[in-house]
Amino acid sequence: MADVAQRRIRGAVLNPAIIRVAGGALVLAIYSSVLRSTAPADDAAPAAERWASLSRDAYAAGQFERALPPTLELTKAYPHQHIYFERLAVIYQRLGQRTNEAAAWEAFVNLSPTPIEACPAMPDAYVAGGDQARARDAFERCARFEPGNGDMLFYLGRFHERAGHGDLAASAYRQAVASGIGNHDSQLGLARLELRAGQPDLAERSARAVLQMDGDNADALLVAGLAAQRLGRGADARRDLSRALQVASDYVDVHIALGILDFSEARVEDARKHFRRAVDLDPGRRAELDLWLRRVGEGS
Repeated sequence: MADVAQRRIRGAVLNPAIIRVAGGALVLAIYSSVLRSTAPADDAAPAAERWASLSRDAYAAGQFERALPPTLELTKAYPHQHIYFERLAVIYQRLGQRTNEAAAWEAFVNLSPTPIEACPAMPDAYVAGGDQARARDAFERCARFEPGNGDMLFYLGRFHERAGHGDLAASAYRQAVASGIGNHDSQLGLARLELRAGQPDLAERSARAVLQMDGDNADALLVAGLAAQRLGRGADARRDLSRALQVASDYVDVHIALGILDFSEARVEDARKHFRRAVDLDPGRRAELDLWLRRVGEGS
């Protein structure tokens, strides 16, 4: 059978007309096969076209509540079309239905030839829904979709860092850094872990390695400033933190760090201004800042 096929191919090579005819027939055969496997029954086709139009128009207009019902119908009519499950996932995300969003992303992953496109939205949906076990599994799967993908390794490391799994976070960050250039976020992840581990010298080195490539990176300036402060170099700390505030004036953690630095240097009024600003920017951190506010003459 293989010999017959090869003879046909060799014959086609000698005759361009045969190539065109055979190629056209092959495309038509594939197209017909796809239509048979994905299209709804003939009597349902008009309804499916209407759902497609309603879903597309409402989605494009950002009217996600209106887009949801026809998109659900499309996933039923075309259960093998990953693009509709992707749209459904985004709709659920915009509606704040994170558990349903995660389920839609799972369907997309099972159908799509490029499942990595669901990352990091899929594991983030599990995090938002409070399912840490499934979130971890999803982040790990995302890292396996493209082994060596620095972004996916960063997301995995960040998940472990936030969950308090320092060793696992460091491992993922190191793999991300080793995967190639441009992994500043993972380098900073390592710096944060080093700072928490009581290694400010290593943390500063990691942060300054990022600053050599991106001198206006507010996160790197924050880590470098905190490390310098812990090493007793107040002037360096103030320089880095002040620069971070110039780059990102609404960065809450920088205001807090500068407030603590000001307080340690008896600049109470300056400290008060930074702590007030931090609370204004993020009222949810009021409890965290109450102690400092009391120290500067304010408090609840």
